[in-house]
Parts: sequence; structure tokens; C-alpha cells
Amino acid sequence: MKNNRSLLLLLVVVAVSCTKMDNEYAAYLNGGEIIYPGSPYNLEVHPGRGRVEIQFTQTADPNVVTYKISWNNNTQHIEVPAGKANKLQKQLITGLREGNYTFEVTALDKAGNASTSRSAIVSGQSLGDLYESNLPVRDGAFTNSQAGIVLNMLSVDTTCKYSIVYYEDQSGVTRSVQYTQLAAFQDTLKDIKKTLNAVRLKTAIVPANGIDTFYADRTLPLVLMAADYVCTGTMIDYTSSSIAGPYPWNVTLHAINPTQLELVDNDYSKGVYHKIISGGSASYYGQFGVVINLDASNNVISVVNKYGQPSSNGRSAELDPSGINKFDPDTKVLAIKYWLNQPGSTHRTLFDETFTMK
Repeated sequence: MKNNRSLLLLLVVVAVSCTKMDNEYAAYLNGGEIIYPGSPYNLEVHPGRGRVEIQFTQTADPNVVTYKISWNNNTQHIEVPAGKANKLQKQLITGLREGNYTFEVTALDKAGNASTSRSAIVSGQSLGDLYESNLPVRDGAFTNSQAGIVLNMLSVDTTCKYSIVYYEDQSGVTRSVQYTQLAAFQDTLKDIKKTLNAVRLKTAIVPANGIDTFYADRTLPLVLMAADYVCTGTMIDYTSSSIAGPYPWNVTLHAINPTQLELVDNDYSKGVYHKIISGGSASYYGQFGVVINLDASNNVISVVNKYGQPSSNGRSAELDPSGINKFDPDTKVLAIKYWLNQPGSTHRTLFDETFTMK
């Protein structure tokens, strides 16, 4: 009898407890269970100019009818209809200011049930003028030659779609050449204006996974005298009869800036030194390198020693005004006469040289 009473009491307690639990959760169930549609996945943001493209894979949940894309802390959103399950969905978001954004994609079913909050979030950028203004043009070098302006362009990655070089021909007409190759290459612009002092380089860039093209556009100064040359002439060292000139001598006039060039020895030292023949063997004057200063009319107005005026061993350079001291853009020939000076002998060595562009 006691056992029956205990069993009855236990059943009453369980029934009361279950009723209490149902009452506690009833407010959340609202008469039914909560349904969360499946969330989209594989989210990506593809940057564009004042816009982005949101890409995601649609959920396999067959009940999803709409996707809601929200940004700016959910203050802005658009809704797009669902397509086939597990298929890629792409949607443009336009009218965005340049900057960083976080996007949330929510799946909605017919009853308005939403996928789990913050289960599909992705960040990306909308690009604009600031991004474009910091883009570099394709790197390379422009040097003159008898055949024309030689372009030596460095290799680029796949974000570079093409580059265009604009220049003036001998008639003053602006011409352009477009290059699409990604690997390093060399080309020659022929029929250029003889007094050409600049070229324009425009590079088209699509950022990684981007949907729009941006442009780096620069005008690059061109020094017509910057080129490879064969140097001929005479050289007299008044302190030593065993030192002679190295002619013919292969050199480069390298532009320091539009009105200043340094003389590079391509045969022996491979640096900014003046090669000589001393006792029958190749050598060079230590701490002596020729830097040529020009005016706007291609006249040589001075020469100085790269290593100091004077250098630590007392050597300096000085222009001899009796020389031609001018670059001729028609023949692409530079004629210059100058001295190497040093203590004890003042004018130690006289150079009277002609540089013929290759």
C-alpha cells in the first residue's frame, strides 16, 4: 500500500514539472518550433569602382526563396530571389563610397524564417579615386638610340591587363603603342620627335578578383642623351707618357636627372670611372668619374667629379670652353672637351671626346 502511494506521488510531481517547463518555453515557441533555413556559403567580395560584387553558393535547403544582403551595420540591404540549390549567386551592390565594408547574407524561406544570424558574413572593399591615384605604372626604362627610343619593360603579374605608351612623332603627331604581354620585353619606338622630352605611360589594372579596370597614368621625363655610346677622341696625360686613351670605348650616359648625366664605363670597371690604358693594360683613374651638366638647349655647361670637387685624393673635373661641348639631337652625337685636375699639376689630363650614340 505504501509503495502504491509513493508511485502516485511521483507521477503527480513529474506531471506538474513538465507543465511548468512547457509554460516557460511557450513564449519562445509561439505555438511551434523555430525553423532556421540553411545558410549560404563560400562567400566572396569582388571589388569594383564604387561598387562590389557579392558571390556566394546558395544553400541546398529547398525552402529558401530569398536572400537578403545587408551592410553598414544592417542599415542597408537588398533582397534577391533564390535560384537553384548549390548554385553560385552573384549580385552587384552599387553606389558605395570608397572604403571597407562587411556584408551579411541571410537566407529566408516562404514563412519569413531567417538563417542563423551572422552565419554568412564576408568583408571587402569598394575602390575609387584614392586607390587609383596610388597605383604604379608598369616599371621599366626608356633610353635613346639611333633607331629610336628603346623600351625595356619589366615583368608584371596578371593584375596588369595592358600598358599604353604615348609619344610624339617627327611631325608632332601623338602616337600610341599598346602592350599586353606580362613577361619582360624590349621594343623600339621609331620615328620619334627629335626633341622629345617626355613620354606618357598608362597602365590598366584589374585588382585581384576585381570587376572593374583602374588606370595608372604618368608622364615620364625623357633625357634624349641617356643612351649607349661609342666614345672616340684623344686623351693626353701630361704626367705620364705610359697612360693613353681607351678609344674606341663603350660607355653609357646615365641620367641622374633631366639635365645631369654620369659617364659609365661599360668595358672595364662597369662603374662611373674613366677608363685608361696604363702600360698597355686596362685601368682607370681612381676617384674620378665624369658628371655632365646640361642646359635646356643641349649645351654642356659644366663637368664635375662624381666623387667630389675635389675628391679625397684631390681630383676634380673642369670643362674646357674651347671644345664644341654640345649634343646634336639630329646626329645623336655629343662632343665635349674637359680636364682632369689634381694638386701639383693643375690640368693633369686633357680629354677631347666624341660620343656617338649606338
